[in-house]
Amino acid sequence: MSINILESVDSAKIKELRAEIISKRSIGNVLFEIKQISSNSTTEKAEDLTKTLDLFVSQMGYSGLGDRWQEITQTAAHKILLFILTKDLAYSSKIMTEEAAENISHQIFNLFKNNCKFFTNAVFVNNYSALSAWDSLTRATFDTGVIFVSDTLLGILWVKDED
Repeated sequence: MSINILESVDSAKIKELRAEIISKRSIGNVLFEIKQISSNSTTEKAEDLTKTLDLFVSQMGYSGLGDRWQEITQTAAHKILLFILTKDLAYSSKIMTEEAAENISHQIFNLFKNNCKFFTNAVFVNNYSALSAWDSLTRATFDTGVIFVSDTLLGILWVKDED
């Protein structure tokens, strides 16, 4: 299988969602990017998918993780999004309301409806309300998020915080 990463999706809807995320998560740094992909197969072969994830994050200026990517369920991805949108990673300070985070999460999941896989760099505790271990993609003290892979789209919502 081969997945080709194509151009960024910069529709008005994506631009508005990116602006909303960045304005409401006003602490730390946020990366929200979606790119089109094409493949000659489904997103099933782990080795090829790992290479694609590493290529994708390297295009964002981040470091790949190779076989250290954690595949997660959609439920886990949702909980991670709520955590990273509502709280600062360093001190768990409240950043935005849960209602606002739910709205953003819902909009993101609506973009990735079919045959989607989810990945992160971390292990979480307390029902995804805190990090317990992570492999950094960046030079920040704390970074985590979710990468979304569907048959036609590849997306990332990643946050970086300092203590």
